[in-house]
Amino acid sequence: MQPLSAGPWTALLVGDELARLCYGGRPVLRAVKAVVRNQDWRTPRPSVSNVEVTQAADGLHVQWTVRYSGFGVEYIGLLAARFTPATVEVAFEGTAANSFQSNRIGLVVLHPPADAGRDVTVEHSDGSITASQFPREISPHQPFVDISALEWADAGTAFRLEFTGDVFETEDQRNWTDASFKTYSTPLERPIPVDVAEGDAVRQSIFLEAASFEPQEAVEAAAGLALPGFGTSQQVRARFGNVAGHVPALAMRAGANPGVLPEIPGLDALVVELADVPGEASRSGWAAQLQAVAAAAAVHGAGIDIRATTANPVTAVADLASFLPRAKRLAIFDSGTELTEPGSWQEVKDAARAAGFRGSLLAGSRSHFTELNRSSRRLPSDSDGLTFSITPQVHSTETAHIIDNVPMQRLVAESALRLGSGRPVHVGPVTLLPRRNAVTTPGEAAEPEADELQHLPFTAAWLLASISALTVDGVASVSYFDASGPTGICDDAGRVDPAGELLRELAAVRGSEVLSVDVGAAVPGRSSPVTLYPVQSSVALLVFAANLSGTAVDIDFQLPAGISAALVECKAFGREAGSNVDFAATDGVGPAEGKLTLGPWSARVVRFPAPS
Repeated sequence: MQPLSAGPWTALLVGDELARLCYGGRPVLRAVKAVVRNQDWRTPRPSVSNVEVTQAADGLHVQWTVRYSGFGVEYIGLLAARFTPATVEVAFEGTAANSFQSNRIGLVVLHPPADAGRDVTVEHSDGSITASQFPREISPHQPFVDISALEWADAGTAFRLEFTGDVFETEDQRNWTDASFKTYSTPLERPIPVDVAEGDAVRQSIFLEAASFEPQEAVEAAAGLALPGFGTSQQVRARFGNVAGHVPALAMRAGANPGVLPEIPGLDALVVELADVPGEASRSGWAAQLQAVAAAAAVHGAGIDIRATTANPVTAVADLASFLPRAKRLAIFDSGTELTEPGSWQEVKDAARAAGFRGSLLAGSRSHFTELNRSSRRLPSDSDGLTFSITPQVHSTETAHIIDNVPMQRLVAESALRLGSGRPVHVGPVTLLPRRNAVTTPGEAAEPEADELQHLPFTAAWLLASISALTVDGVASVSYFDASGPTGICDDAGRVDPAGELLRELAAVRGSEVLSVDVGAAVPGRSSPVTLYPVQSSVALLVFAANLSGTAVDIDFQLPAGISAALVECKAFGREAGSNVDFAATDGVGPAEGKLTLGPWSARVVRFPAPS
């Protein structure tokens, strides 16, 4: 990560993207980057080299080379940015190093989610103008199309963003829980994929101009506030309030070997995903999968949550019949649309009830909220709840994007509750990487990938932030990860990883009250990387805490009245048991106080006995 500063502008060069572009200390663009997508919308992993930053008479110049390699793609991109006091220009020149098929190649601009509701003027390729607005509610379809330039204003500054090299349009990436609106080239109305020959080149650029109504000296002075701090620790003060929600029911995707998972008291359900397999005996393996899941669920005292994707929903229910009396939830998706289809709904409903199913019959999407949002009007209106899945890495794999995804999870959950007119929402599976490619070319489906972060303490911290975001009245259950294996919470020997340790602690207090938290960061205007999740159970106050940053965080918090700081237990997820050297508490006149130090990318729980 390389900080950049030029007059009123600040930015960070993070990997292959120009990120956190600010003017006068205020965010303008979340990122500018070049992307290469293959015919299945797969994104080859970029590697960056030849970074050069030079100051010249005409401004600050930044150049970097990106090599895109993987999924049948070899591609080289040359990027250059130039900063002047009033402008930022980013140019991209890409060349194919082999032949492949592609759905998109070129620059993308990510606008911050705080732009929701902001007025914007769209200039089209024919010179016409449309007055519009960044959507407040998550837009199922492109809010802006045929873009040659965008104009908007913020806090006394007018901005104009011009695009060259192709026609651009904007989509609402909050549909995939990305924290952005994205303006990209290659309109979706064009046929895809296209053939790319070795040596084919793409040239595009964006030009951002700022016209401030404030004195230049004041704008440049404020610019320094946007640069990130690089100190050894951060300070956070927190105060707990009244009941804000309840710990949701936590479930887990069964995966290939659910029987190795050690007992998790309070686990709500094991989710088993079934799908037709091409061939005559397309469901021949379903019974064995269900038997294994049922046996594993019994160990935990958990239910079975069946999600079946099939070309014939009614006959699928017949094949599931012997397991339906034991099932807690059931969702049937059409293998063509991957949605619950209204045409077969009543027959599915009648067949399931006739087979003894007394659980919740869900409607929704096998994959992302996007499909639910785009098809909500045609989904059955009498389902017992809605469902969709979440993954933070549909479009970007950078750690910053995985973290920024978390607040958007609450937004999509609230949107799903609105679309379902208040019906319960069952979120999941939630996985770090997509468990499948919902837009792959037919016959090209791949096995789920494992993320290198999966078994690290980082994922425990991210999991706590996600559960906190999804603690919303109406979210009835959330399922996370697999029971075991590379994408699971334990290995084949039953050793539980940090995320699994955290999930086990929270499953045990399912339905307990969660207190509100007022968190103040040391630097005003910057969001805190800290998640505090205070749970009031019948026997203890459990303060779950996570740090999603690369520096240590010191947290001072005041305990609710009547809670003593004596006999405190502190546990770090992913470290040796009994580690409590980084927690201190004081009892005295008035409410007790605690001080907790969280290391980088870590999660903990502090347990305070409830008043006797």
